[in-house]
Amino acid sequence: MARMKDLLKKQYIFPSIYFVLVVICIIGAFDYKGSLNSNWWLTLSALTLPWSLIGFIFIWALIRGAGLELFTIMYLFFAVINVVLIHLIFSPKGLSNKNLSIK
Repeated sequence: MARMKDLLKKQYIFPSIYFVLVVICIIGAFDYKGSLNSNWWLTLSALTLPWSLIGFIFIWALIRGAGLELFTIMYLFFAVINVVLIHLIFSPKGLSNKNLSIK
């Protein structure tokens, strides 16, 4: 029973911590005045892998500060995908077929 409680804690704590880290990196990376902090952006890109590889296609626009609001939404969407995956991994049933089925 204690093992189940530990899994339930992990199921919600790890995704929550991950999402908070992504939001902190977004705040540090984009100042919305037209510039990009490259250290924070690289950390953000690493946290949202593999989905953030799309951002590398638009690196020139990111460096110039074009459309940072769009990139914010994009990285938040990538983080939500990863949160769902982390939640499924730490769920008691793991990534079994029953856990992934649509009802």
